[in-house]
Amino acid sequence: MFVAPTPSDTFDKYDEPRLHMERLLSAKLVEFDLSMRILCPLDAAGIRTLRDLVRQNEKSLRRIGQIGEKSFGILMQLLDRYGLSLDMKI
Repeated sequence: MFVAPTPSDTFDKYDEPRLHMERLLSAKLVEFDLSMRILCPLDAAGIRTLRDLVRQNEKSLRRIGQIGEKSFGILMQLLDRYGLSLDMKI
């Protein structure tokens, strides 16, 4: 027989990392105190959240106009700070 699950108020500790990652990836890039020199070209390319950024690969990111070596390095530091990288399959 099938028994319907009952709602539970217990916290599933295994969901916490997933929820944290989801919140982090949904954050807008303007929240990370990046300069307008970096934000404007990314916005024009449709990259507005951290999720949008990690879906890019290095080649596509370097093709964006006005994203030079210094800007690219700053973006890599940002991703590294949160344990992320380019070309993530999420």
